[in-house]
Amino acid sequence: MIATSVKARGHLCFRDEWAGFDEFKPITVIIGRNNTGKSQLIDLVRFLCGSSLSNIPFQLCCSGPLTEEFLRRTFQQNRVSDQLLGDHWHNHGCYFLNQTVAWDVLNGGKEINARIPAGDPPASSDSDRIARIHRIQQVLPTAVCPISNKHFRWLSADRNVLPELEESGLQLDENGNGATNLIRRCINSTILPRDLIEIGLLKALAEIFGEDGQFDEIVVQHHDETEDATSTDRWEIFFREPTKGLIPLSKSGSGLKTVLLMLLNLLVVSEVVKKAEKSNMVFAFEELENNLHPALLRRVFKYLTEYVTRERCHLFLTTHSSVALDYFGSMKDAQIIHVSHDGTSAKTTTVAAHFDRVGLLAELGARPSDLLQANGVVWVEGPSDRLYVNRFIDLFSDGELVEGRDYQCAFYGGSLLARAEFVEPEAGDDELANLLRLNANIAVVCDGDRTKKDEVLKAHVERIRTEVTRIPGHFLWITEAKEIENYVPGAVWRAVFKVPSTVPDPTRFDRFPTDPGRAKTFVVKHLDRKSFDKFDFARIACPLLDRSALESRFDLNDRVRELVSRIRKWNK
Repeated sequence: MIATSVKARGHLCFRDEWAGFDEFKPITVIIGRNNTGKSQLIDLVRFLCGSSLSNIPFQLCCSGPLTEEFLRRTFQQNRVSDQLLGDHWHNHGCYFLNQTVAWDVLNGGKEINARIPAGDPPASSDSDRIARIHRIQQVLPTAVCPISNKHFRWLSADRNVLPELEESGLQLDENGNGATNLIRRCINSTILPRDLIEIGLLKALAEIFGEDGQFDEIVVQHHDETEDATSTDRWEIFFREPTKGLIPLSKSGSGLKTVLLMLLNLLVVSEVVKKAEKSNMVFAFEELENNLHPALLRRVFKYLTEYVTRERCHLFLTTHSSVALDYFGSMKDAQIIHVSHDGTSAKTTTVAAHFDRVGLLAELGARPSDLLQANGVVWVEGPSDRLYVNRFIDLFSDGELVEGRDYQCAFYGGSLLARAEFVEPEAGDDELANLLRLNANIAVVCDGDRTKKDEVLKAHVERIRTEVTRIPGHFLWITEAKEIENYVPGAVWRAVFKVPSTVPDPTRFDRFPTDPGRAKTFVVKHLDRKSFDKFDFARIACPLLDRSALESRFDLNDRVRELVSRIRKWNK
């Protein structure tokens, strides 16, 4: 039996209320203020990685679905007995399929208090009901959860990497003790994987730090002579940087030590210390944001996300950073658990609704205006344009870039662009809305609105082009086609409106109103439409868009590739 939800009571600061996990996802972010109980929840995770839920020394409240695999083992087909009349599966077990059973584990597993659905087989006797429930309850003491029987690795918020005396053992404590010896052994031993450090670890560091730190060699050197008596006879980690030479880790920032310890847990411990498959690991990292710049922290989160997806392991993060909420909030394989404390007992809440996240941001000390501090803002005319641009970015980045995490779309309102500007604050016009004030990383997408080849741009579009091109690192896409709908291939128009005949691709200058006086517009001529709602069309059309068909649509291929490149630079 697998419990898909586990909560605890009576464990450390979680005294009065059930606290834990409504479900288990690959990534769980535990967020809240200092001293609310985040570390104690990680301690619960440590217990859950044991062999059985019944072995945990405090109260648990568990629930899980009665799956066909479990029920067929418990109620075997073609088996009969005095306790259950008739075939165990067809007359009893199959009626419990996909129902949820809940149970409490009390007194260190000595007592199981179960709430089992009765099932609804026809013509059931009271003795049958009792026997069925008894059969299920007998199995519950052996129940596990999705992280049971896995290796648990904990990186504490109180951590450091220090020079160490030579030791033969292989270990890495949660506070960082053992890191220097672990690297020294891997590099110098004839039986340990040297490449794991000199290639794998350095490659991961390069991926995370990028231009913020270039490390081309890692060595561990012995302090034979030193003025510091505490360092004598100790080994220390050194990183070589191209322009600085070998730098001792003790002279480097705490951010590098944090990333190093994280990577040692991810890349080295499973192979060298635990000798386990990475899919059988559960990692718990506390407050990685300490001493990390927000841009570097996002790259750490990106690396962790890709690692968890690739290795199919579980990751738990504690944090009091709003960056984590921003990064993981919209990710389907991640969940956010909010830990709070009322002065007597801590409690947990799974953050699901938008307004939960807004309130949580306020508790973390972030003002509503901080939501505008996205990595970059893509300014578009309106809601339908946002759908198209998001779909273009998704297709041309192969799903890498996501709105709300890597960038944010905002509307300037079409013709209202005439009332906006993108200029330095001191050069602004008090009567115009200066959109550059909100975020300096900007991309602007606007319709060219030209209906023939030599037609000039509208005056306010020309002004915006002049302003935006003066901004360092700008991106501006004035569509070569009249508007964004012109890029949608005819096959998509046909699929949305279920037209029986072939629909041609819109030309560069096609128009889309349904005004009867404009009989030559695209939707009237080819679709025979008397009405056309841009947003409703975009909502249905965007999932049907295909990258290969879009690549040949006017300037779209070059411009969207450039936009994707710009967003990636925002996120470095």
